[in-house]
Amino acid sequence: MEQNNGYIKTELNCPIKVSGVYTVHYFKYGRNFRFKGESHDFWEMVFIDSGTANIVADDKVFKLSQGEAYFHKPNELHNISTDEEFANSAIITFDCNSRAIKPLADKIFKFNDFEKTLLNKIIHEVKISYNDKLNEIYLKKMTKSSDAPFGGSQIIKNCIELLLISLLRNHDTTEKFNDVNSVNVNSDKIVESVHQILSSTLNSASSVNLTEISYKLGFSKSYIKAQFKKKTGYSIIQYFINMKIDKAKKLLSQHKFTISEIADALGFSSVYYFSRQFKLHTDMSPTEYINSIKADNVL
Repeated sequence: MEQNNGYIKTELNCPIKVSGVYTVHYFKYGRNFRFKGESHDFWEMVFIDSGTANIVADDKVFKLSQGEAYFHKPNELHNISTDEEFANSAIITFDCNSRAIKPLADKIFKFNDFEKTLLNKIIHEVKISYNDKLNEIYLKKMTKSSDAPFGGSQIIKNCIELLLISLLRNHDTTEKFNDVNSVNVNSDKIVESVHQILSSTLNSASSVNLTEISYKLGFSKSYIKAQFKKKTGYSIIQYFINMKIDKAKKLLSQHKFTISEIADALGFSSVYYFSRQFKLHTDMSPTEYINSIKADNVL
């Protein structure tokens, strides 16, 4: 029988447990860089090592400056871009189901020296333990090196956990989302980009796909819809129909196509639906519009 001589073991409570790492990156962004945006069911930490970067987190838009970090919570649509400035970032994606980590979401952290040291240690251990390049943007799986030093994976795990604990313990957080200048710039870009996407599908049967637009632009659907309506006064669907009606008016004025052919070319489900939408927007049926053009030509 094992003898403890009166000693009693103290169980160690571990409120933060990182169960795995997906990727560890270090990127150097040029001017006007833009990532297409993504979401996934695990956490992502973005740390700006130098310069300034624009961050999108669902419907929040803000800038991260040197030494600042943000944690994207699972399933949050996120994006990163730069303007007229270079930027470097360290990005770590990881699994952590601990409830204690939830306060990290929706906040910006300024790293202290200890936390920067931990981050540097994580990146160093990844470099010597895995074969992947740190700037491989579409990396899906890390490949362990055949001569990886003993305990590298555990050091990475422990350093991430220490980093999370330090942030939760020591930091007052700053919320600076929806910076006015950033939002205004992004709103203009959103309207321009949505217009280009809609124009590219104008002569097809494709309907407005907000999910696809969201992923192409790297913003949430709710944010895109709100900013687009604010800038144009129209919903995206209304705007798209207006574009189709304007195109239909041009085609009708050419007298080269039948009403049915135009309705089909512009992706309307039926001639009846096309005629109804046309009259709603112009107060005339397509036939009445053609006749009005003929009358104008006589004059």
